[in-house]
Amino acid sequence: MVEQDIHYERNPDFVHRQIVDEAVLVPIHQDVADMECVYTLNELGAFIWEHLDKPGTQAELQAAMLDEYEVSPDVLMADLERFLGELTAIGALRKV
Repeated sequence: MVEQDIHYERNPDFVHRQIVDEAVLVPIHQDVADMECVYTLNELGAFIWEHLDKPGTQAELQAAMLDEYEVSPDVLMADLERFLGELTAIGALRKV
C-alpha cells in the first residue's frame, strides 16, 4: 500500500484540549490523564488534529493544508510526513 493511501485516525486514548492559545494532547491510561506526557501542538499541528476528527489520508490532509496556508507543497509535505510520524510514534495516531 502506498503511504499516501494509508488512513490515519486519532487514538481515542488521547484527549485534545485548547488552553488559552495552546493546543495540547494528553494520553489517558485506565481513565486517568498521564500529566507527565502532555504534548503541545503548534497551530499547524492543531489544524491537522482537528481535521482527523474522522480518518483521513496524507493526501487529504495535504490538500486541506494547502487550501488554508500559503506554503510550498514540498515543504508542507515534508513537515506533514514528519508530524504524522511523530504522532504515530507516541501512539496519538494509528494507521488504518
